[in-house]
Amino acid sequence: MNIALAIMHLYPNANPMRDFIVQDNGPEPVLHPGAEDKGRVCYEIKAPEINETPLEGVHYRFGIDYNLLTEGEDYDLVERGPYLAAWHLPEPQSTEAELQAAWQAYQEAEASKPIELTETQKLQQENLLLKAQNNALSERADFIEDIIAEMAMQVYQ
Repeated sequence: MNIALAIMHLYPNANPMRDFIVQDNGPEPVLHPGAEDKGRVCYEIKAPEINETPLEGVHYRFGIDYNLLTEGEDYDLVERGPYLAAWHLPEPQSTEAELQAAWQAYQEAEASKPIELTETQKLQQENLLLKAQNNALSERADFIEDIIAEMAMQVYQ
């Protein structure tokens, strides 16, 4: 399901750059139980000044260094897929079922639309039409030439 197109089908006047954000982070690591302590690293943000007590979040933060961990043993990469990251519309946020129904309706609406041809396809169709017209004119000219020849034979006999 394309979440952005489903939302645009539900709210045609919504601006996808301002009213909502659909995000896909790709594969994300998910830690196994107990692996957090194994890969935990203290990162310094700002050195404390003299006589200042270091505060977490101001002077340092803890993070996970996945280079210290083994994929499959300590963590797995999980594909979350696209999700609705932000909602700024005045209407209440759509549920998964509403979005799925809107996606189905969007696909049905798109299927009933006439197929628009690309520029190349339009030129190919025009080329075929011109060739058919050219052949018809050529056959007509041959026919008229034959009639004139027959008339000349009748006149000179």
